[in-house]
Amino acid sequence: MPTTIISSLLKRFLPLAITVAVVVWLYHHYGALTYTIENTKEFMRFVAEHIFLVVVSLAASVIVGVSLGTIMTRKGFEKTGPAIMALVNIWQSVPSLGVIALAYGFLPLLGLSGIGVLPALIALFFHAVAPIVRNTYAGIEAVSADVIESATGMGMTERQILMRIELPNALPVIMGGVRTSSAIIVGTAPLAFLIGGGGLGFLIFTGIALMDMGILISGAVPVALIAMIFDNLFGKLEKIVVSKGIQAEEYQTA
Repeated sequence: MPTTIISSLLKRFLPLAITVAVVVWLYHHYGALTYTIENTKEFMRFVAEHIFLVVVSLAASVIVGVSLGTIMTRKGFEKTGPAIMALVNIWQSVPSLGVIALAYGFLPLLGLSGIGVLPALIALFFHAVAPIVRNTYAGIEAVSADVIESATGMGMTERQILMRIELPNALPVIMGGVRTSSAIIVGTAPLAFLIGGGGLGFLIFTGIALMDMGILISGAVPVALIAMIFDNLFGKLEKIVVSKGIQAEEYQTA
C-alpha cells in the first residue's frame, strides 16, 4: 500500500518538480530572473497581451471549428464534407510563419491593415481552426449508426440527436482538437510580434537580436508554461464536460 501511494505521488508531482527545477536553473543561469524583476511592469503587459491573443483566437476557433465540423456531417453535405476536409488538411500544412506572412500580405487587399492585433488574431485563428474542424467531423462521424437509428426510432428529431447523442459522444475527440489548437496558438502567438501583435514574442525576438539569453529565456519560458497551463485546464475541463459513461468507455477501450 505505501509503495502504491509513493508511486502515485511520484507520477503526480515528479513532472511538476522537474519543470520547476529546470525553470529555476534557466532563470538563474542566464540572468532572466534579474531582467524580469527589473522590468516587471513591461513583462506583465507582454504576458497579458499574449494571453489575450490566445484566448480570443482560440474562442473564435472553437466556435467556427465545431460549427463547421458539425455542418459537414449533416445531410446534403455528404459530397462537400470530404472536399472541405481536404482543404482544411492542406491549410494545416502551412507553416506558422507562412500564415503570419499571408495575413500581413493579403489583409490589405481586403481593406484591412496587415499590422496590429487584428491581423495577428486572424492569422492565429486560421492556423488553429483546422484541428477542431477535423476532430469535430471525425468525432461525429464515428458515432455508431445503430445508436442514431435507435434514437430516430424513438422519435427524436435531428436536432435532438445532434445535441443529446452525437455531440456528447464526440466530445472527447473534439476536446482533443481544442487542446491541440491551444498548443498551436500559444506556440505561434510569439510570431504575432512580427506584425505588431504584441505579446511575449517581443522578448524572444529581442533576445535573439541582441544575442541575450536572459531576455530570450524571460520570454520563451513563460510561453512554454502558458501552453502547459492551458493544456492542463482543458484536460480538467474535458473530465467535467464529458459524461462519466463515455470516460469509462474510453478507459476500457484504451
